[in-house]
Amino acid sequence: MTRLGLHRDLSFCTIDDHLVFLDIQNDRYFRLSPPLESALTNYLEGRPPQDNSLRKLVEQHILINAPDDSEDVPRMEVTMPMSSAVEDAMMHAQRASVVEVAETTAIVVSTQLQLKARSLKSILGKLADYRERHTSDAPMRTETQITQAVAIFRRARLYVPIDTCCLLDSLSLAKFLARRNVRAELVFGVTADPFSAHCWVQHGTVILNDALGHALAHTPIRVI
Repeated sequence: MTRLGLHRDLSFCTIDDHLVFLDIQNDRYFRLSPPLESALTNYLEGRPPQDNSLRKLVEQHILINAPDDSEDVPRMEVTMPMSSAVEDAMMHAQRASVVEVAETTAIVVSTQLQLKARSLKSILGKLADYRERHTSDAPMRTETQITQAVAIFRRARLYVPIDTCCLLDSLSLAKFLARRNVRAELVFGVTADPFSAHCWVQHGTVILNDALGHALAHTPIRVI
């Protein structure tokens, strides 16, 4: 048997009592019209649907047929950040070797090419698989080791002749850390008024590539 559930490529958060969606297959953020937003909220909360709203949500691929034992909404577990590695004075003391600069350049360039040629869904899937292969059986890294690795990436990144961008650099940093057996999460967040989308890398309660206040100003919408 099947029932309706949220499309797996979609995730959403609530800001000022309104839903904001991220569609990783089509690389876009969007909102629903007020009637459809109300209908989806009612359905997910178990209240009876109104008129033909469910049909419209299915036609727009917001809701799809899902197994009875599947979750209504993809779980999004993100730990509330408490500190930022980039605001740590030790970050500025690290130097990157020629090899590390070359490695960082290769990661950033390849990531930029992927962003131009592939969907966000494909890129995130490959990153998650890569991270799993490199971190599932790896020994736990200390906070100092992780901070030092982030500092090396940031220093090496200065030599890469490509403009910085939160998505490009967060994807690149996550892969850079995975190569060092560090499992870090990629967090996507949004603001509503005015709308702004952002992402950062986080390990536990520590934000690795953004200021704490800037990240906290955004509501998490998806965690990889």
